[in-house]
Amino acid sequence: MRNIVVGVDGSTPSWRALSLAMSIARSYNARVLACCVWHTPASLEMAVFAMPVVPVIEEGTDGGELGKKVREELVLAGVEGDFSRREGDISQELEALAESCRADLIVVGRSRHAALHLGGVPRRLLSMGRRPVVVVP
Repeated sequence: MRNIVVGVDGSTPSWRALSLAMSIARSYNARVLACCVWHTPASLEMAVFAMPVVPVIEEGTDGGELGKKVREELVLAGVEGDFSRREGDISQELEALAESCRADLIVVGRSRHAALHLGGVPRRLLSMGRRPVVVVP
């Protein structure tokens, strides 16, 4: 295992996902590529069902405070890696990042909405079936 992509949006499940990704990376001497995808709903109708991910993100390529905190966590864990910010469909952007770095694994947190159980992003990543996906509660 060389590269692990992890979705981070500032939620508790996403911090758990980052923690697990860093733990796996330490075991395999792999890199962690943390990514926050900003998703803006296309219509008001979608806005009822989809929440924007990470309202704490600041403009700019470094991801603002979230990027800084993720990079600090990577350093503290002694894991090589980085943080990036993307915009678009969350599952497609995480998969695109995983494809570009030839990731061996994608780690994401479970949906914040208990009624969704697995959540839309993990479900779409699993349905793509291109690489293993770990969903962290």
